[in-house]
Amino acid sequence: MLRFGCFVFAALALFSNQAAAQATISHCLAAPQFASHLTVALDSMNLSEVEAISSTIAQHCASTKSPDIDVIADAATLFTFIHRRSNRDSAQQSFNRLLQKDFSPLSRQQQAAYYHLMALYSLHTGEYKQALSISHIISTELLPAALSATDDMAAINLAVADIHYEIEFYQSVRELLLPLLTHPVLYVRVRAASVLWHIPQTQRQLEDTLAVLGDYSALPQTLVKLHALEALIRQALEENNQPAAQVLLEEAYLLAKALDAKAMLIRLYLLETENPPSPHATAQLLAFSAKQFSLKEQLPVLKLEVERATASQNWQQATATLQQAVALNQELARNNALAREYAGFQMVSQARELEQARQQSRLQALAAEQQNQQRLIYLLALVSAILALAVLTLLFVKKRKAAVHFEKLANTDGLTQVLNRRAIQLFAKQVADRSKPLGQPFVVALADIDHFKTINDTYGHDAGDIVLTEFARRTNALIRQQDRLGRWGGEEWLIIMTNTRLDAVDGLFTRMQEEIREISTGEHKLTVTFSMGAVAGNGEQTVEALVQAADELLYQAKHSGRNRLCKGRD
Repeated sequence: MLRFGCFVFAALALFSNQAAAQATISHCLAAPQFASHLTVALDSMNLSEVEAISSTIAQHCASTKSPDIDVIADAATLFTFIHRRSNRDSAQQSFNRLLQKDFSPLSRQQQAAYYHLMALYSLHTGEYKQALSISHIISTELLPAALSATDDMAAINLAVADIHYEIEFYQSVRELLLPLLTHPVLYVRVRAASVLWHIPQTQRQLEDTLAVLGDYSALPQTLVKLHALEALIRQALEENNQPAAQVLLEEAYLLAKALDAKAMLIRLYLLETENPPSPHATAQLLAFSAKQFSLKEQLPVLKLEVERATASQNWQQATATLQQAVALNQELARNNALAREYAGFQMVSQARELEQARQQSRLQALAAEQQNQQRLIYLLALVSAILALAVLTLLFVKKRKAAVHFEKLANTDGLTQVLNRRAIQLFAKQVADRSKPLGQPFVVALADIDHFKTINDTYGHDAGDIVLTEFARRTNALIRQQDRLGRWGGEEWLIIMTNTRLDAVDGLFTRMQEEIREISTGEHKLTVTFSMGAVAGNGEQTVEALVQAADELLYQAKHSGRNRLCKGRD
């Protein structure tokens, strides 16, 4: 009865949403007006409004349609497919056309919105290389150009974070979204919190995230509200609060059906097939067409099909479906390895590839054996394969966590938790390598804490460690997200400022002086100064030559009275 009531309510809500959306625009607008409407609708994830724009273009703009309006219509089609999973052929055609378009004349928000849709569609279809290429355009071209525009930054941060979340680049997601938890626009805060909840955080960050999600009821009936509900459902389940989870789940189903948001329905059904599994949710999932699932969603659905075939003792179908699941698991692992390579985690990629090779060898041996066995052997092979897959998955997860941990240890200074000499040197080389072809200048700055030996001799090495740690922490908080600080050795620090000119180091030096002037070691308040040498790079010189030049300027700063900055020529 409850589900019937939910269906009636959903139908009424869908009718009212469609009527309201159609009333929003009832005639053909100029392309800039359509683009403005669509950008707002995409940023606020208003599926009904996007559909209204698409419908208006189809009904009222046939005689006046221009290439600019075609781009808007294609973007609307892509967004609708991603969330409603219908008209896949139309979505593919729209994607192909967008892929050929030059977005540079558009605003940064519009570019970010369109690139975001194209990357999500690529991930949905398993084209990870394509998605990463699009993400790279947003990160390197749009993000640096939007540093002074708050609204642009929010839209671009959300776009990049969505893509990086899908490829499990969680450190980047945290850096992009944590500042948005205090954004003045509610839907921006909730969108950020809905993604942040799904990744590892500190307890304080989790509390801040949940506080933002608690405001979901003030949102209109959009996909943002649905994503907030999903996160709150999972939080209630983690807290073993089944009544609260059920209430939130029913609310989410009502809204998802009202919006005809099949992508969210799939997510909710998958959630219900977890412990304890729901037969109703399983049946609903298996009723969907395979084309309606993303690559990641297909794996748990195949697992449900294996379980159903096993329950009916259809061993041949169960085995065939299991082999599909294993092949898909390998494809997903390859995609994730590609994403990790993009993020710089080569150790994880190599470990995954090795595990995939071993898994493939075992599965081939198992398949050869199954060809010559009877029904009992089918059953034993099936059980063995399921157990092997579970063990391999567990080992895979453990290996990935260990690889990420060791990668961090290898790149991080143990005391100050900033990049160590090897890692900052590697980062500097990467910046220098891409500086020349992109025409982006950068700055190499070498800083040294003044009279550090005196601090150690007078107050002890513990006090010296506090000074080093505080210097690193405070400086790291002052530099931009795309810049890096590394401990070069002892009390020396290397700062790499990307895509910037040499005069930018003056402001950083002044802010560092103010921030680091006084450091408390518990019993004593120390006055701390430092000297710095800085040079500009353009990709012509080697990193070693730039560091040597910065070191010579640092020497000049030291011998000119300390607590000062000496710069080279821009």
